[in-house]
Amino acid sequence: MTWMVQLTLLLFCILSAPAPAGAQDFRGRINGTVTDNTGAVLPGVTVTASSPALIQPQVQVTGSDGSYRFIALPPGVYSVDFELAGFQSINREGVRVVINQTLTVDQQLQVATLQETVTVTGASPIVDTSTTQVGTNFTKELLTEIPNARDIWAAMAQAPGIQMTSYDVGGSHTGTQTGFLTYGFGDQNQTKLEGIDTTEGTGANAGYFDFGSFEEFQVGGAGTGADSFGGGTNMAITVKSGADRFTGSWYSDWEGDATITDNVPDPFRTARTPDEDGYFVTTPLTRGNPIDRQYDINFNVGGPLWKQKAWFFYSYRLNDQYKYTLGIDELARSKLSNKYTFKGTFQLGRNNQLIGFFNKREKLQELRDLGPLVPVSAARYQSSRNYPWKGEWTSVLGGRAFLDVLAGNWYNFFPLEPTDQYGFVSNVEPGRIDTASNQRTGYHDSYQDQKRYKPQVYVALSYFKDGWQGSHDFKVGYDWKRDRRFFTKPQPGNIFYRDLNANVNELELYNSPTTSQNDVVYNAGHVSDTWKVSDRLTLNLGVRFERYVDEFPEQSVVPGGHAALANWPADFNPTERERYVALIAPRTVEALTVAETFNVSPRAGFAYDLTGDNRTVVKGYYGRFYFNSADTLADRENPVGDARLRYQFRDLNGNRLLDGPTELGVFRQALGNAGAVEVDDNLKRPYSQEFSGHLEREIVSGLSGRVSYVYKQVRDEWVEIDPTRAAAMTIPFPYLDIGADGVAVTADDQTLDLLDRPANTPQTRLYTNPTDPSYNSDFQTVEFAINRRFAGGWMLLTSFGYTWLDQFHADTTGTGALDALSQVKEYNWRPSQRLFGDEGKETSTIWNYKAIGRYTLPWQIGFSGSWKVQSGRQYGRNSAVPFPGDGTQTLRVEEVTANRAPTMSILDFRADKSFGFGRFGRATFMVDVFNASNNGTVMNFVTQTGANYHRVISILDPRIVRFGFRYDF
Repeated sequence: MTWMVQLTLLLFCILSAPAPAGAQDFRGRINGTVTDNTGAVLPGVTVTASSPALIQPQVQVTGSDGSYRFIALPPGVYSVDFELAGFQSINREGVRVVINQTLTVDQQLQVATLQETVTVTGASPIVDTSTTQVGTNFTKELLTEIPNARDIWAAMAQAPGIQMTSYDVGGSHTGTQTGFLTYGFGDQNQTKLEGIDTTEGTGANAGYFDFGSFEEFQVGGAGTGADSFGGGTNMAITVKSGADRFTGSWYSDWEGDATITDNVPDPFRTARTPDEDGYFVTTPLTRGNPIDRQYDINFNVGGPLWKQKAWFFYSYRLNDQYKYTLGIDELARSKLSNKYTFKGTFQLGRNNQLIGFFNKREKLQELRDLGPLVPVSAARYQSSRNYPWKGEWTSVLGGRAFLDVLAGNWYNFFPLEPTDQYGFVSNVEPGRIDTASNQRTGYHDSYQDQKRYKPQVYVALSYFKDGWQGSHDFKVGYDWKRDRRFFTKPQPGNIFYRDLNANVNELELYNSPTTSQNDVVYNAGHVSDTWKVSDRLTLNLGVRFERYVDEFPEQSVVPGGHAALANWPADFNPTERERYVALIAPRTVEALTVAETFNVSPRAGFAYDLTGDNRTVVKGYYGRFYFNSADTLADRENPVGDARLRYQFRDLNGNRLLDGPTELGVFRQALGNAGAVEVDDNLKRPYSQEFSGHLEREIVSGLSGRVSYVYKQVRDEWVEIDPTRAAAMTIPFPYLDIGADGVAVTADDQTLDLLDRPANTPQTRLYTNPTDPSYNSDFQTVEFAINRRFAGGWMLLTSFGYTWLDQFHADTTGTGALDALSQVKEYNWRPSQRLFGDEGKETSTIWNYKAIGRYTLPWQIGFSGSWKVQSGRQYGRNSAVPFPGDGTQTLRVEEVTANRAPTMSILDFRADKSFGFGRFGRATFMVDVFNASNNGTVMNFVTQTGANYHRVISILDPRIVRFGFRYDF
């Protein structure tokens, strides 16, 4: 059955259902009860919600129980009017509606002796007593009035529940995504822009956003409902829509070398002079890794095409940066462009709307990954672009139902090419890395040309029903999408060398160029009920049904090979010749369904109003989330794809280059995919589970405090293992670890009892759910947060969180100049890579504190600030161990808790002054100071045993002053 037939049938079922509902991941809602001065409910009250965010006001009438609800409101500031003959009319102003939150606005009406209207201001609810989701809503004040780098990652760094894996200072990471954890979990994130799923792979954000186009965005990490599949972060972004009058803004800022301070610690101005913590540089530094210059231009305008009927919105952004890397004189450029963001909103009668959206995003990063361990020749040239778009129809069906139908697509084109093709370097040597130091020379080993296409359809319907043991907000929806990926991985010369301590050691032979096509087709249905059992207790019940089909179509490939092996004699080493010929053989493969799974994901929670005044709520939640596989499974088993063979390298003539098959030594292993990996027929789809509890209290009007416990666990995770070689790891191999001082025969030496295998052990590459030990992870977080929404001239958001990560930790650390040190979650099947903890599973910890705030003075003067403090990650030292049979492998030789990287503290300030020009708008001048304390904290360093242990790769970017200007009209 085709997806279109399935969609048609499901639409019919939804539209004929007696109690339908739908997901609203970029809208909010208001509900409440109207009573008289005796507390008796009042039916028949006309309730009107109006806002600049609405083309036309929405009107509801209270039911027999006095209740009303607006079930799909765009985010914004609303006025809510209550009118009934014989009673005072009430106008509630300043009600802030945010994404994915339900506000309860109860109202008491007094008997009127005269016809009068009472206006109530400053009484907008802040505590959601109906739903279980916990997250941060970045409203206008957080988006525009707090100093940040104007990207979603810099903003997320200010949100509770989020732990960053790298650190931005005033835009220093422009052009490079900053990784993050959500209550300890670092995968299975979902990003929706205007309802369009733009998630890249299993958790990345593809493309760089037009920050000035945002109306609001929400980051949610706990208590997610059945309308979302992601067990990590769920991000919903909504774009401005225009208005019934022309409005817009111009934003620009600039920072340059004259506004940047030197923050190089004194020991790093001299080579190999360790600081008090043992960190050092190999080349004296005259500067850290500062921005040389950067500017950001952002313009948008919106208004009526036809008042109260049709609106338009357009936005443009250009963000251009030139930046130095530690110890390198070459400037690295990152240029981000949003050529256009278009949105049109068309009102069809009172109850129907059509919405169109289209966005073009481009990125130019000329020297991606440039750093102390990655020279210009090994950096990669990126010129990427992507396009999200949608058409959407919404319909208010009477006073009880809301229909939302969205059809969209997302194109993403992501190449990484050699820099010599663009004139940055010439006469590049074949690529190589020294595995003892991770120092690269020549070409990189990870170029690509990736194209993704993700058509998608979402249908959702909401329906309110009272009288069934309380009131019910039913929701039902259907999601369809196909994630198609074309992937080419070219390798110059089809070879890459792996040295050890400056000596030749191993090499890898490639089969490039190859282009694979892999698909995953996703169908899901979700049903939920927000059941208000009583005035105090609300149950959130839901279930999600998901079907994944991982497959690839028929396709062909004609791989390349290495020139020195083109005339390999048939009678010389025939076994390896056969292996190599198979690697580069042309082939046509038939279409194959690699895996097909159906899963049911329950979600259940409650919210209980402890005090009965909508100011104190206790919440409990349980949810299960099955993994989004993206192209993970199909790519593993597709015979068309990148593959390589690793051999011992016998450099017979000492020229450090492969000259023929006689220089190939022992076969080590096959890597990559290209059909060399078998996906287990009994493979289970991994899942995460969340158990969480929260207590939130509105302490005073507009200020709330929250205490949370969030427990996330991952079960049945999948990974590639080699059961044949794992079983053969029985040969004792004592290894002398020379310790942190890098010198043998000293007090910190230790002998590790490792296990090797016979060199000729065959390879069995199996993608499965390992059981010995099982690949499971557990993350527990305790968090405290205070939120004071902007009112009366000030706002505050502050939080502290402490997380325990019980997981398998990697043996290696990242080597990028923008990375912060971390040994991430990674499963190792080799026994010698699981020396510590419970069969390799260890518990590390991380904590962070955040505070952002703003205060406005008279004369339109404002001050705001942000302070972020995060503990460094724990890590264990590692070594490159040359096993006689298994080849060189990197092993961690200490527990992950043996050391901790430095704590990172970043303090930012802003001062601004505005000038109002009445109906002609307002101009604001801003001065931002980032890393005001000018900390030069070490951010990344070498963790490998030897002379370079603790060699600095990067330090925190220095203090920088940014000048900005914004004109709103």
